[in-house]
Amino acid sequence: MAFAAPMMIGNLFQQLYSIVDAIIVGRFVSGDALAAVGVSMSIIFFLTSALIGLTTGAAVLISQFFGAKQYDRLRSAVSVSILFHSGLAILLTALGVIFAPQMLHLLGTDQVIFDDALQYMRISLFGIIFTMFFNMYTAYMRALGDSRTPLYILIFSVILSGILTIYLVAVQGMGVFGAAISTVFAQLVASVLSYVYASKRAKLLTVEKLIFDMSIFKLIVKYGAPAAVQMSLVSLAHLLIIRLINSFGPAAMAGITAVTRIDQLAIMPIATLSMAMSTFVAQNMGADLEERAKKGFRATTLYMVAGAVFMSAILMVFAPELISLFLDQNDVNLPEILSVGQTYMSIMVVFYFMFAFLFAFNGFFRGVGDAMIAMIFPVVSLIIRTLSAYGLVHLAGMGPEALAWSIPIGWGLCSIGSWVYYKKRLWVGKVATK
Repeated sequence: MAFAAPMMIGNLFQQLYSIVDAIIVGRFVSGDALAAVGVSMSIIFFLTSALIGLTTGAAVLISQFFGAKQYDRLRSAVSVSILFHSGLAILLTALGVIFAPQMLHLLGTDQVIFDDALQYMRISLFGIIFTMFFNMYTAYMRALGDSRTPLYILIFSVILSGILTIYLVAVQGMGVFGAAISTVFAQLVASVLSYVYASKRAKLLTVEKLIFDMSIFKLIVKYGAPAAVQMSLVSLAHLLIIRLINSFGPAAMAGITAVTRIDQLAIMPIATLSMAMSTFVAQNMGADLEERAKKGFRATTLYMVAGAVFMSAILMVFAPELISLFLDQNDVNLPEILSVGQTYMSIMVVFYFMFAFLFAFNGFFRGVGDAMIAMIFPVVSLIIRTLSAYGLVHLAGMGPEALAWSIPIGWGLCSIGSWVYYKKRLWVGKVATK
């Protein structure tokens, strides 16, 4: 918990990047603009998902090298990561900018919000390289046990982003263009600060000369590829869900976009504990302390479930007020947006405890080096959710609420599968340092 607390606060501020954009755009521009931001962010997440997964895999590898005191291999992993991830980030940016209109059309984006969505997406894509450097260096700092410095950098950059967004959107009236520009600039500042700090203070992360070690690259791919595939498939499933939401119109998209931002904030403490547990388990498994790793897993699972129940209660009580934060009270579509959002939230949040169980097991599996199974269960959960959503809409004739009911179906079935896998000890023998 001591290690996770700064990460939790940090992830809270990281979520505020998109939340601040959504609130300011929704209140000072329109519900249609909020829907445009929601569609754009889904595509950006899809394009960057593989990069995020590879960075996560490399961070677990670095944690294991750190726990085993294999510092030369640790520095090689950092060097290979910089070269590989930078090249991939540049490629993704280019592809995204070029094919942005086609991707928006594939999602069935309503023509009313198309131009705003395209503008927001193309500008935001230029921040991928900055986000990559920030996430990479902060993940590696945490892998070495420093979860405070990333927090301070993140708090500063989020405050900067918020001030710029308010000025450009609310004061200057620059719409989604201003929101995108402010976010990209804040990401640039965060990446520069994290690189400078790591270069001067985190000596194990300092690389005097970039080298490409093929053996380390293969390990990064081994650990990162499953996470990258997981993130890609998850984001692909999310895009299919976005396409389904778009079929209900911009008002439904705006309502669910608002709830999604609230949901991301609500489940953030649970997901953060899962990430912290992965580092804890990886270091202890690298040091051949399996029982201590399992003890940490059991304790963290209890915290995660308790946190999930608490967040469910909060959101059930304050759903209308929270959704209203994102909306202009004079918007002509306000009643429909609120109705869709409140119905969606009231169904989904009841089942947060299932999410806690699933991500507790997932964090443990990542930490012990079983990257493949850590990929499989979340991906299967999203596939079940997607199929359930389409089935409930097209076969059962349900409306947007079908999207909410589909979520606990995926969480519940995969939590059961994860428990069986853990009890049978099928994760044994996956640590890289052995």
